[in-house]
Amino acid sequence: KTMIEQLDAGSAFVLFVGAYVLTFALSRLLYPPPHTLPSSSCLRQRSIEEPVPPHEPAGVWSLLTRSGESPLGAVRRTLNGHIGRQLWKFDATAKPSAAEADALDAARAEYDSKRHSRHHSSDKLYRLQCLRAHKRKTLLATKKPSNEAEMVQLALGEALSFYSTLQMDDGHWPGDYGGPMFLLPGLVIACYVTEVELPNEHRFEMLRYLRNHQNRDGGVGLHIEGHSTMFGTTLNYVAARLLGMRADEPYAVAARAFIHERGGAVNNTSWAKFWLALLNVYEWHGLNPLPPEMWLLPYWLIVHPGRFWCHCRMVYLPMSYLYGRRAKCEPTQLIEELRAELYPTEYRAINWPEQRNFCGNEDLYVQHHWLQDALWTFVYKVEPWIPPALRRVALRWTMEMIHHEDASTRYVDIGPVNKAINMVCCYFDEPDGEHFKEHLPRLFDYLWLAEDGMKMQGYNGSQLWDTAFAAQAIVATGMVERFAPMLRKAHDYIEQSQVREDPVERARFYRHISNGAWPFSSQDHGWPISDCSSEGLKAAIEIEGTRLDGIRPIGIERMRDCVNVILSYQNTRKHWGTGGWATYENTRGPAALELLNPSECFGDIVIDYSYPELTCACITALSSFRKLDPDHRRDEIDKAISLGAQWIRDAQRADGSWYGSWGVCFTYGIWFGVTGLASIGENEASSDAIARALAFLRSKQQRDGGWGESYLSSSMKEYHDAPTSQVVNTSWAMLAFLNGTKGDAEAEARARGTLQRAAQFLLASQMDDGDFPQQLISGVFNHNCMITYANYRNIFPVWALGAYRQRYLLNQKQLSVH
Repeated sequence: KTMIEQLDAGSAFVLFVGAYVLTFALSRLLYPPPHTLPSSSCLRQRSIEEPVPPHEPAGVWSLLTRSGESPLGAVRRTLNGHIGRQLWKFDATAKPSAAEADALDAARAEYDSKRHSRHHSSDKLYRLQCLRAHKRKTLLATKKPSNEAEMVQLALGEALSFYSTLQMDDGHWPGDYGGPMFLLPGLVIACYVTEVELPNEHRFEMLRYLRNHQNRDGGVGLHIEGHSTMFGTTLNYVAARLLGMRADEPYAVAARAFIHERGGAVNNTSWAKFWLALLNVYEWHGLNPLPPEMWLLPYWLIVHPGRFWCHCRMVYLPMSYLYGRRAKCEPTQLIEELRAELYPTEYRAINWPEQRNFCGNEDLYVQHHWLQDALWTFVYKVEPWIPPALRRVALRWTMEMIHHEDASTRYVDIGPVNKAINMVCCYFDEPDGEHFKEHLPRLFDYLWLAEDGMKMQGYNGSQLWDTAFAAQAIVATGMVERFAPMLRKAHDYIEQSQVREDPVERARFYRHISNGAWPFSSQDHGWPISDCSSEGLKAAIEIEGTRLDGIRPIGIERMRDCVNVILSYQNTRKHWGTGGWATYENTRGPAALELLNPSECFGDIVIDYSYPELTCACITALSSFRKLDPDHRRDEIDKAISLGAQWIRDAQRADGSWYGSWGVCFTYGIWFGVTGLASIGENEASSDAIARALAFLRSKQQRDGGWGESYLSSSMKEYHDAPTSQVVNTSWAMLAFLNGTKGDAEAEARARGTLQRAAQFLLASQMDDGDFPQQLISGVFNHNCMITYANYRNIFPVWALGAYRQRYLLNQKQLSVH
């Protein structure tokens, strides 16, 4: 009694719940469960026919922005007239010119011929559209450059002239943000389960994409450059069949052989098993439990899902709803066929509970900790004892949170995975309801078309992120007068994309403040991010600092709102941090929560960690703002910058590098790390951290003057040279040298030769039309999955060459005007 009296209310509650759960666990082990949880399907007759192979359509694809249309109805909600929305529209009445049709056929044929060695598409469809619209021809210099200064100026002029043709009317630059191979299957499965018929032309291009990204062994990777995995192969096989591919096609035969050789679809990741169970080609009791009752726990419990990284919790939230209902598709002839095709043994003979933790070696990036397996086993045993009334309460609350996420993002949702699953949840909740109907037009926000086919992107685009970088790159060239129209349009997009409100009841739904932030993509998406806010703020400050005519200032109060958000993101002791910045929110729990990572194939997904890139972006933004408005919250900003700078130093690896978690990889991390410290006045001479980072880069420079990293740097967490130098990695390295030597004449002179060789590599890489080649994939998330940033090949060579020109070449012989 004395011990109980000394407990506070919270601890007493935990003790009570623990005793309650333990009693149920013992009862479950000693006696059979009083009931089993029934599966549920949507109680309505399927109204669509089984898919048939799509035929090749005749017509023209075009990318639109500022449009609310879609093949499945109009988008109903927008904050700014659909600015930034990207929609690939097919016009069956249009006919391409003979030259354009030939160019497109050639691009597709070239991709097909090299798809096993060059996995990345080059956005040829969009470039052909821009060529059609602008009728730009390659310009040849009337005077051959006589020195390096003229060569660089000519290259910059051609690069920016070309890049101006890719800018959309609303000011942003669109581009491929695909790469992961598990996204499109989720959309296809969601549409099949909810009886949504995708148009023929979309299905045709989706199948083209699936065929183009099958590896030689018949399998499909986690991402386009990755080795074959069961996750990628199983889901893409299912997607191909749901899109109308016959089981005897070579793609299907080869994929099926890969799956059967590895024991069938049971030997898979938990995410794959979830999608298969929803489709009714896997059994729910073959998954580790996802009880929605977790969301009813008090928030002060360290394992509450509201503490998880937002991408993690917003995926497992709708998963838990569908798991709690045991939702599944109505049986169809195709589902019966898939049950026979996915497993080398009889479907009904499979012992499903034994499959819960089976995962193939090809997929296993994160091994389950034994404590996690013990926890899932415990919950698996106890779950049948959960009272039905409690399950109903949990399902209502999870559905309310799903509706909040949908409404807060205008039904775009934070990402493609929860977008598709949320749509399915709304369907099972109310198949003819308005929530489900509002999801349909937004499916097309995630689709991108290139010469390799139609893919699902990792977001609804990277519009704000790319535009903010592009604006800073243009300013860095010093050629702002010549390219003023690009900057004006970019500023318009940045101004109209700033988030101007907090989510409704944000605390109740575990959301961070948003007002004043910038998102990754568009205002309608609306999720705030620390580095996007920082890059948006820096871009606005730099563009407005040019004092070009026709630019409407954002205003100091709105910039202060952004600073308020940036400051709020810093992880101090109360956020399990020491001064770094995370992504969307503060860190909400200890790193030990990563022991609960159930994904097998993604690293560091459970909490929102601090990262060098995010921290550097934030302190550079605060430093820029401090110069503009030196008296605003000066003490807070100074302290935040000081803490952030020390965090960056502490995060440096022993070899002098910084690991980049959102770009490939060490060149990316070093660019940010050096730039962050340089923003507070440090350079190679005064900073041991910068000196060691630049020494690391010097050791990695290739003979041709460039740098190149493989995606293996990210997944293996050690530097891996790419087969050839890469324009993007080279540009990041150049920017690190330019920022890290600024202000010290000796360091600048010492870096000149390194930079000159790198600049020559970039000049030699530039194409005749001013474009730069698409090479290896350059983005990454969760260490193991790569993602495309198609605009990087245009932005960063311009930024690096422009900054190099400003530093070293403007004092040379007077430049000739091109």
